[in-house]
Amino acid sequence: MLSLLLGCEDEKPAAPSKPVPSAVAALTPSAAPALEKAAAKTGDRPSKVDMDLTPARRSAIEAKYAPAKGFLAVTELQAKLKADKSLKDKKAAVTAFDKIARGKWLLFTGPLVNLKDDGFDMALEYTPQLPNDPMGMSRQFFEVTMTEVDGYSKDAFKDGNVGVVLVKYTGAAKAVSGYELVATGVWK
Repeated sequence: MLSLLLGCEDEKPAAPSKPVPSAVAALTPSAAPALEKAAAKTGDRPSKVDMDLTPARRSAIEAKYAPAKGFLAVTELQAKLKADKSLKDKKAAVTAFDKIARGKWLLFTGPLVNLKDDGFDMALEYTPQLPNDPMGMSRQFFEVTMTEVDGYSKDAFKDGNVGVVLVKYTGAAKAVSGYELVATGVWK
């Protein structure tokens, strides 16, 4: 039996005589351009996005989107919420956030989740991470639902991909009429 097994090792698989056709070549002519266009669209997005708001980035954003001049970075608003020790639940946190952000342009940076054709959610933390919690499970957050965001396409993102989004916050954890700044070319 051992000799049979050893004999099998000497045999090599035959090399293919013809090159294997690619997936694009195997498609019908009408389907290939659509696949190439989709690949190009997702290929434009960088794999890593620097989320720091620099003075140059702020200037570029305000130059392109004049109505958003003086926008607020959500990271600063999160710090205010985290400092408020009375915020213990989501409803109170949303109410507190509405007071400081309703009607204003906000810059969100971070992962996009709950992707839909017409929008997505981004998280906003309202409690700090406890010192004895290395994994961050003690932080509490609520999601802000964003719709009508120029540059957003469900096909260009997977849940958890990082985005940089400038939106008009309308209240009750909702925002509309915004821009995904990486896709629109403003965030460089």
